[in-house]
Order: sequence, then structure tokens, then C-alpha cells
Amino acid sequence: MDASANAGLLRRLEQLERSNRRLKILAVVVLLGLGGIGVMGQARPPAQIVEAQEFIVKDANGNVRARLGSYTAGASLTLYHDAGRATLMASGGRGPGAHLSLADGSGKIRGLLLLSQEAAGLYLSSVDATGPPRSPRAVFEVLNQGTGGFAFYDKNGHTRALVGSIGDDGAAVAVLQDREGKTVWKVP
Repeated sequence: MDASANAGLLRRLEQLERSNRRLKILAVVVLLGLGGIGVMGQARPPAQIVEAQEFIVKDANGNVRARLGSYTAGASLTLYHDAGRATLMASGGRGPGAHLSLADGSGKIRGLLLLSQEAAGLYLSSVDATGPPRSPRAVFEVLNQGTGGFAFYDKNGHTRALVGSIGDDGAAVAVLQDREGKTVWKVP
């Protein structure tokens, strides 16, 4: 073979190799494109639902920090502080209504927000608000029939002051009482 034939053969071989490289690149691009279309066309899995009667959240040390559950009396969410006592409780009972209570470090309820068909009220106390009758110290309550107002109690649970539309006729009233419960001032 002469040199010109070898040069022609080399030139044709280089063209063939370039063409082969282009075909390989084109095949890779087409495969990547088809793969991308396949991934984009996949349907998302349906949303998962987790069902339970109670969920408990624990911190890194294993202490219960929150509890969400459904109980015989209704459903509730309770948050706990470091010592493991409940500090905030939100619940809804079987009947129409709900309550939110706030407790101190010893577990005594100091604030209570009640919502029911009959009334909405806020009860604040320096002692356990769930104790004996009238243990809250300050009460704001609105009844559905339109009456409502503020009431303040002493440490023995005796009414000391009332302000609001307390009577059935809706008339406004303000009353101050002494330790024995006798009225010392009243308007009107």
C-alpha cells in the first residue's frame, strides 16, 4: 500500500470514530431525557394517615413533654414542664364545649378558660381553681342569656365585688361586700 492510500484510510477512520462518538453522546442524552420524563411522570404516593388513641412526645431524656389523646371523657392535649407536671391542658368533652387550663409547677390549676353552650368564662386563682366552690379569685363570665360580668373573691371564697349585668333583666350592677358577705356598697 502506498502512502496516499494509507492517508485516505486514516482520514475515513477518523470520520467514522467522530461519527461514532456523536452517536454515543446522542444515545446518552436520549436515555437521560427518557429517564427524566419517567421520573417526572411518577404518581406521588397517597398521603399516609397515622391513627392512634394517644400520641406521646418525649424529650431526649425520655421525659413526657406532651400528650395528645382520645379518652372516655373526650379528647385532650396536655403539655408538661421539666418536672413532669402538666402545665397546659386543652380539652373537649363529649358535650359541646371545651376548656383550657393553666397550671403552676406544683400542678395546681391557676387559670381556666371554659366554653360551653351555657357560658364562656375566664377563672383566675392564686390557689387551685378546681378546688372548693368559688376558689377562683377573679372571674369573668358571660352567659348565653346575655348576663355576665366580673366577680372577685377573697381567700375564703366569699364574694367581695361584683360588676356587670348580673340580673335576669340585664340591668347593670356594681356591688361591694364585706367579709361576712353583707353588701357595703351597691349601684343601683
